[in-house]
Amino acid sequence: MNRWFRGAGVMPLGLCGAGALLCVLEACSSSAETQSRLEHDPEDTKPEAGTDGDLSSDGADDAESPSQPYDLSVQCATKPCVTQIAARGGAHACTLIEDRSVRCWGANDSGQLGIGRADGGPTSIQEGAPRRVLDIAGAVAVAAAGAGGTGTTCVILESGEVACFGSNASGQLGGGSRSPEPEPLVVPNVRSTAIALTATFALAVDADARLWSWGENGRLQLAQSLTAADAGPPEVLGAGLADRVTRAVRGAAGTLKNGFALTDDGEVLSWGAGTTDQLGRVSSLVDEPAPKAVAVSGVSKVTGGAAHACALGRGSVHCWGKNARGQLGTTRKADELAPARVVLPADVVPVDVAAGADNTCVITAKGDLYCWGANESGQLGTHPSVDQASPVQIRGLEGETVAVAIMDSAICALLREGSVMCWGQNARGQLGRGARDPDIHLDPETVVFE
Repeated sequence: MNRWFRGAGVMPLGLCGAGALLCVLEACSSSAETQSRLEHDPEDTKPEAGTDGDLSSDGADDAESPSQPYDLSVQCATKPCVTQIAARGGAHACTLIEDRSVRCWGANDSGQLGIGRADGGPTSIQEGAPRRVLDIAGAVAVAAAGAGGTGTTCVILESGEVACFGSNASGQLGGGSRSPEPEPLVVPNVRSTAIALTATFALAVDADARLWSWGENGRLQLAQSLTAADAGPPEVLGAGLADRVTRAVRGAAGTLKNGFALTDDGEVLSWGAGTTDQLGRVSSLVDEPAPKAVAVSGVSKVTGGAAHACALGRGSVHCWGKNARGQLGTTRKADELAPARVVLPADVVPVDVAAGADNTCVITAKGDLYCWGANESGQLGTHPSVDQASPVQIRGLEGETVAVAIMDSAICALLREGSVMCWGQNARGQLGRGARDPDIHLDPETVVFE
């Protein structure tokens, strides 16, 4: 029997079915709606994030944004000290430790924890406590993504090399094959300073501000020049330069079917599937390999979920795409073709944003954490099964939040002093508390590092 807990309270729970990604509905558009999309000119309404040029009419006025970049660094006051945390969908999370090692926990169906082989293949054991990734030293960044029990993890090393392990059904390990790998493999030809990982493909920024890509390409989401539609795009590609992105970039993100690049001057470029409402702009309704600007500017970060994306600017967050679970934070559950402002409380200043499959979270200038979207597993810290289309403050965190990682049915917060707290579903060991259980935990609990 599934149960959910807040303190000593226990109540029965009826859970939504397995496969949270299936809850994202592809809504059909009428011909009149399609025509109105094609006639709309996004350049006339492009808002500068944090200004009055809002594409959504129901957003609150901007709170005062910080005059300087907000400090989201960890100030180690615990051992071991976690300096980064990563998860995007799926049921596993990974952390970068102060000693430059990487530790992961949760589901391991495809070897995404990096703990090696059993009987000649990936061990499928679930890990309720963090385990050290094999053969990784000198790590400087970590990314993790998945869907259900499968997942992939990538690590950037001090040399700039990228090593990946786990699921490879879409070629997301970068070698051009589709075989899973439970131990780290270096991605050929890539040196990276930042990486964005989805459940099916990866985007990496190098030291020259160029974008690299590998993995699933069935909707032209890799932006490589050999993927022109009339050439019959290969469904899976090894690592290569995403040379259709010709501008200097400093960040990237992706949904399952679209890619996004953040340029040096604060614009967001999008490409890939044209029929998913995820490009954030007017589309010809066919797949688009060539990047074009999204109707939002002044952006400092872009992030992607399964079928939605969000951009953070000075004092505001805008989201677009699918919204069946309320993941856009607009107070309603209507899909948004163009960026729509997240309706945050009037006194909230967002300084970071992260998306999971069907959830979005922001960190505020006060170190508070607000999340919204899917809640079938209590991942919003409120009564399970009630999704939220408006931001909900996460209570019970024992310090300021500096980073957040969002799995399909659990969320983890990295706190300023270097500890991690998680809440939600723990059937796959997602909470990192040392033991798995079938219950839902509404209150944040500290991850146990040995």
